[in-house]
Amino acid sequence: MKIFEFTEKFPDEQSCINHFKLTREKEGITCEKCGCEKHYWLKGIKQWQCSSCNFRTTLRSGTIMHGSKLSIRKWYLTSAFMTMTKKGISANEVKRQLNHSRYESIWRMMHKIREAMGKRDGLNILEDMVEFDEGYFATGAPESTDLKSGKGSQKQQNVAVMTESVL
Repeated sequence: MKIFEFTEKFPDEQSCINHFKLTREKEGITCEKCGCEKHYWLKGIKQWQCSSCNFRTTLRSGTIMHGSKLSIRKWYLTSAFMTMTKKGISANEVKRQLNHSRYESIWRMMHKIREAMGKRDGLNILEDMVEFDEGYFATGAPESTDLKSGKGSQKQQNVAVMTESVL
């Protein structure tokens, strides 16, 4: 998805909340207290209530957003920024793009997103035909400081990795 498509699909906080709510309901809500899976939505306070024990579950509880004061749209935008570029994006640039005042909040959010992405990637197994694009990997600190920096620098090498499993 391109950034233009993203901003059309998620123009404001409410659109992100609606999408996140539907996604959580699709995966299923489980009560932390009794384990019941039947809940109903309390629209006024944006929480689910357990049909069995009346325990309430917030929209963010049990997710990487749990305990965060950042808006859901900022989480969505940051995830988009992190996945739309080949070489990634810095926390300072995300802070600037979101017009946010605190670096630490953005840095922590990005690390939580990276951790969740790593866990998700560990669940998938590549099979059959696999296609990949180029990548850039730093090869360590150079001994000489006369090397040029940036894309195509002598500090980086293109690396291709292929694995095959025999069953």
